[in-house]
Amino acid sequence: MKLCAVLLLFIFRNCSGEDFPSLITANASIAVVLDRQFLGENYQSILDDLKDYIKELTRVELKNGGVNVHYFSWTAISLKKGFLAVLSIASCEETWSLYTRNKEEELLLFALTEVDCPRLPTDSAVTVTFTEPGQELAQLLLDLRTQRAFNWKSVVILHDNTLARDMISRVVQALTSQVDDDDVTSVSVTVFKMKHEVNEYLRRKEVYRVLSKLPVKYIGENFIAIVSTDVMNTMAETVRDLAMSHTGAQWLYIISDTNTNGNISNLINDLYEGENIAYFFNATDDGKECKNGLLCYAQEMISAFVLALETAIQEEFDVAAQVSDEEWEAIRPSKLQRRDALLKHMQQHLSSKSRCGNCSSWQALAADTWGTTYRDSTNENISKENVTTSVIEDVKLINVGIWRPIDGIKFEDVLFPHVEHGFRGKELPIITYHNPPWTILQLNASGSIVSYSGLLFDIVNQLAKSKNFTIRIILPGHLNHNITNDTNEAAIDMTYSVSSTLILTAIAKGHAAFAAAAFTVITDSKPGINYTIPVTTQPYSFIIARPRELSRAVLFLLPFTTDTWLCLGFAVILMGPTLYIVHRLSPYYDAMEITREGGLSTIHNCLWYIYGALLQQGGMYLPRADSGRLVVGTWWIVVLVVVTTYSGNLVAFLTFPKLEIPITTISELLESKTYTWSITKGSFLEMQLKNSDESKYIDLLKRAELTDGTNVVEGNVVSGLDILNRVRRQRHALIDWKLRLSYFMRAEHVKSDTCDFTLSTEDFMDEQVAMIVPSGSPYLPIINKEINRMQKAGLISKWLSAYLPKRDRCWKTSSVEEVNNHTVNISDMQGSFFVLFLGIISASTILLMEWFYMRRKKRIEQIIIKPYIE
Repeated sequence: MKLCAVLLLFIFRNCSGEDFPSLITANASIAVVLDRQFLGENYQSILDDLKDYIKELTRVELKNGGVNVHYFSWTAISLKKGFLAVLSIASCEETWSLYTRNKEEELLLFALTEVDCPRLPTDSAVTVTFTEPGQELAQLLLDLRTQRAFNWKSVVILHDNTLARDMISRVVQALTSQVDDDDVTSVSVTVFKMKHEVNEYLRRKEVYRVLSKLPVKYIGENFIAIVSTDVMNTMAETVRDLAMSHTGAQWLYIISDTNTNGNISNLINDLYEGENIAYFFNATDDGKECKNGLLCYAQEMISAFVLALETAIQEEFDVAAQVSDEEWEAIRPSKLQRRDALLKHMQQHLSSKSRCGNCSSWQALAADTWGTTYRDSTNENISKENVTTSVIEDVKLINVGIWRPIDGIKFEDVLFPHVEHGFRGKELPIITYHNPPWTILQLNASGSIVSYSGLLFDIVNQLAKSKNFTIRIILPGHLNHNITNDTNEAAIDMTYSVSSTLILTAIAKGHAAFAAAAFTVITDSKPGINYTIPVTTQPYSFIIARPRELSRAVLFLLPFTTDTWLCLGFAVILMGPTLYIVHRLSPYYDAMEITREGGLSTIHNCLWYIYGALLQQGGMYLPRADSGRLVVGTWWIVVLVVVTTYSGNLVAFLTFPKLEIPITTISELLESKTYTWSITKGSFLEMQLKNSDESKYIDLLKRAELTDGTNVVEGNVVSGLDILNRVRRQRHALIDWKLRLSYFMRAEHVKSDTCDFTLSTEDFMDEQVAMIVPSGSPYLPIINKEINRMQKAGLISKWLSAYLPKRDRCWKTSSVEEVNNHTVNISDMQGSFFVLFLGIISASTILLMEWFYMRRKKRIEQIIIKPYIE
């Protein structure tokens, strides 16, 4: 058992790969690197003061252990594994060089360096940038960039004369310099200078002059305005006048002439809906506790390290006292774990107890503007006549964080909250109405909406997900009772819907963020609204009665065309005389002394023989001469081909019923002399046809019947039975959206279980369908951007297909039907009976004529007086 325990302990020790001693058994070693070249003439004094401070600090604060301090006067050193931490006071370049060389040693590095230096990674080091008060602006922007407070590829810097030229150079360098971090890229910077005018009128004029000439299309819409408080409000108003402050632009105002006694919210006059604005203002405390200097920073960092070391030693003592020595050796912290723990304690101490550098303190605020004008809206005040303005009455500023030289910026939130988090979960009122397949609403018994779906709500839900807002559905008040749960009904004609008119009015008054309702995009739209980009494009088409099966009374004639039957009749007529002539002129009968009386000796018999052979009945008499037999044999071959072809085609016509020729295109509809058609009066189609210069569309409108839209749709159900019955029973075509016609056909099929209509194969005159937002809404660009992304991803097409009428047996528009085993019935044979009756009637007629003829002949013979002859 002891051997197993020793072996297990050996495995743990080797698996951990930890050779660094515990703080219980050995003192911690720290390297203090003071770069003589960087410190110059202050090197010796700082070194002496730091030695005395560390000696006294460890004596007073470090009660459970010790620390070994090693001093170096240059940074080009290679620290051994025995070191736990390193304090360095060096230039920016030497600080990063020291960090890079000893990165694999997992040392805790807390460095004091010069201004305008990128800070070391916060997960493994503490970096303090020393700067004189009033010179920290470049370092502030560098910290914002390295901590990815903004993700800009380009930025426009606007400043006035209060900013010195060397500071502008440092600011540009802070934004464009290369940083040893792949995630931090350089920013393209454009700088514009404004004159500092004391007079308000001149200041406004100067700001307008600079901003109006900015080529934002090429330099981007990310701005840093380094201005004073009096310029800030003037610039903000001018920016709004020039439409440069919107959801796609980001404005960072850096204001230096403030202090902790000032309230930044009192300096902001107005904020507008949809803006992305952040503020950095000077929060420096010039009190007696304000300290500064390299030694002050060094002492605070050493103090934070010693206190963190004491806490770590005490924690190790507490844990080690509860386990055996072997267990402690297996579970004691590794060097990396100890470094992380010390780093965490140091950062907490510096954040709460540091007093150095408070002379240079800046606070960051962000404006909460997206959806703010709607956060207090309720269903009650939606119906009032108050127009929602874009000015935010109750200005709300979000505390983003604070910046100090000793620990940089500590974020409590993001600098541009709406760029990162959209509407930040706010509730937006969205007005809608029941209009399948665009919006499908279901109500409970009390009239409340229990569920909503449809293409537009799929789009809105995706918008809410990507832009982080919640949905509150509002309805045009008195229309709630009209909502049904039938999703198979036809789409409502938006032009004549009462609810759509109320929604247009509500949106124009700003009672909702936008309308989740489908509207046709027209050029002369109602004032107060704007359209989004089209969510879908609906083509126009037309329906007619489904082609019916033609009469089968003359089915036996259908295998051959008229000219074929005529040719066949002429062939019978010509073959009779031909056979008679060949038979009469043949010398065979004279040579063989055969009498030619009877049989084929008369043309009458030859005709009946040819006719009988055509019907495969043969004849009693055949020619004996070879010439006559050759004529008859050739005719038999012709008869064989004709009869075989006829029989085969007759079977095909019995199997495949012949239908009417359908009208499938606009050209065919115009060419038809029997069809009429109707178009909804005042619709988008009528307007487009009036504006078209194509002859076929001009003729289409000229000959069309203009009907009231309410004749086709009443409320939410298909009730235009008159026009549908006209299409069903007369030669009439209904022209409308292809989608709406599909709903009509589906509803009629469900109602009657018959397929009475067919859809044309040609689409024409596309109509664009979009949602609407209030005129001047700042969210139109982002809504359009998201809709465009959904279209490119194919989501809208996928969602729309889920709501379209399902394909059924009425979907086919082809005249070819499915082949079935067909049993011949009386309708197929009625033609043969007609021929039979016709033959009988003809024979009876001729018989009567013969009877009357013979009777008349006998009567005449009896009347004639014969001479007396004895």
